[in-house]
Amino acid sequence: MRRSFTDPRLPAALMAVLAVGLAGCRDKGAPPRREPPPPSEKPATCVGGGGKIADAVSAPLFPQGSGGFCLDPNGGEKTFGDSAAQPIDRICDLFDGECEIYLGYGARRVIEARYVDGSGSPATIDVHLSKFGTSEGAYAMFTRRVVGDGDPAGETMPRPIAGGGSAALGLGVVYLWRGAYLVELTYNNETAAEATVKIEGDKLLPPLAKEMGDRIPGETALPPAAAALPKDGLLPLGVRFVTKDLLGDAGIGAGAFGYYRVGEKRYRIASLIRADAEQTKDVISTLGKLGGATKEKGVGEGAVRFMHKEAGAPQVEWIFGRAGKGVFGIGDEARVLRAGMTADDHARVTLTREEKIERLKKVLGGG
Repeated sequence: MRRSFTDPRLPAALMAVLAVGLAGCRDKGAPPRREPPPPSEKPATCVGGGGKIADAVSAPLFPQGSGGFCLDPNGGEKTFGDSAAQPIDRICDLFDGECEIYLGYGARRVIEARYVDGSGSPATIDVHLSKFGTSEGAYAMFTRRVVGDGDPAGETMPRPIAGGGSAALGLGVVYLWRGAYLVELTYNNETAAEATVKIEGDKLLPPLAKEMGDRIPGETALPPAAAALPKDGLLPLGVRFVTKDLLGDAGIGAGAFGYYRVGEKRYRIASLIRADAEQTKDVISTLGKLGGATKEKGVGEGAVRFMHKEAGAPQVEWIFGRAGKGVFGIGDEARVLRAGMTADDHARVTLTREEKIERLKKVLGGG
């Protein structure tokens, strides 16, 4: 008796062979099978290298791609200020609540652009490139971004990286200064945890910042007041540059603060560089008119001691002296002082008057 292919008594092995053979038979008119193409080596978003900056003024300052990211092929950059599509006061749409700070430092032109991930993830690198009227204004905004009202010795402080005149890497952000320019890079990925943002930001942002820092024109030398700060004991990125009044309302003009730590001791050094010695005399004279100020003898070419209070902080002691075209001061670090501190606790984190004078003499070149 013959068995059909579907006869349950047919051996299992033979049924398997027959099934394969039947599967190989197809209608002669059917199109041949084609294997799906291999995945593209370069994702569609960055095919051809990605997009380009349409703004002719800024285009040379942006690399087309970096680290697998490329300029958004859909374009969409926004420009504000000089020779731009929108007036400079519209940067308030970008810097919510902070546009007056940029304008106060002399921002003249801002471009916003974006890099997208060539692998197709939702991650982006957002860029704000700001040009200021002066290098001092750009550097002041850089130090405000990096230090601001924080403590440069804090664990969450950005750390220095290579690029431009000075650059800092924080959590998913990079700030870079060179000449009249400030670059702000931000890694964004709403689907990623904070730890991933840190890892990816640390990997992707420094190379892009370095390349932009190489493309941007301008000097890399710090403004004179910042460059004159002593390096011994200076905290990494521990500089704050102020373009109007270094002590807030004392009337002494622009200058720089350096933030220092030696052991447990914390202090600041203030630096002001003027065009000639007559102007430094005016600075010391102005400081000498502050309430409670007294002259200090034997320090530089003239010195004064006084107490100063920042908003929301305790009073601290400052001693300022001048030499040549420079005025320097040494004061307590208000950020480590707390209300109700014991005398011993206060002494542990501050310099004595004698220690301040000793260090100030060295800064002024007299010790």
